[in-house]
Amino acid sequence: MDVRPTKIRQTLRWTVQTLALFAVWFAFSGHTEIEFLVVGAVVAVLGTALTHWLFAGDQDPRFMHVPYPFLWFVRGFFRSLLYIPWLLWEILVSNLHVAYLVLHPRLPVEPNLVGFDTSLQSETAQVLLAQSITLTPGTVTVDVTDGRFIVHCLSNKSRQGMEEGSIQRKVAGIFGESAPDRVRLTDVVRVEQVLP
Repeated sequence: MDVRPTKIRQTLRWTVQTLALFAVWFAFSGHTEIEFLVVGAVVAVLGTALTHWLFAGDQDPRFMHVPYPFLWFVRGFFRSLLYIPWLLWEILVSNLHVAYLVLHPRLPVEPNLVGFDTSLQSETAQVLLAQSITLTPGTVTVDVTDGRFIVHCLSNKSRQGMEEGSIQRKVAGIFGESAPDRVRLTDVVRVEQVLP
């Protein structure tokens, strides 16, 4: 079965990605002079071409996957609109917690390394979960292999936040997947628990 995108879909994808990259360029540069706009357009086109050559070309079929239906993108977009403010709030709360730990006279840091298995099936969902954990101060995703996460927690409160599993449930909601009410964490105390 051939899963390559149609020419219309491919052209639409190229156009949307190029316009999005150009919009980011324009937002960060803030210049309206013609030379900046031309350079931004060229960089956007080159970035899109390079991305498609690396991930959608026919030089290596392992990067190809069945395209998601359009309705999946629409649902995911609106679910993401709810997820982003929630994540920003969690980042703010975690920043305050880390600031408290650092400024406290006794420095009550209790670092620990924990592991857990995620219920998320898609690679995209697992990547979003890993990045969300790392973006939240006090936790860093150290490794993800076959749905097994290794996370460094700065304090017991950070660890409890991981156990509650709210980030995993929110990410699962975006992708329409299931997630447990609580995450079962295991302490990582030996190298063999990280390296296969």
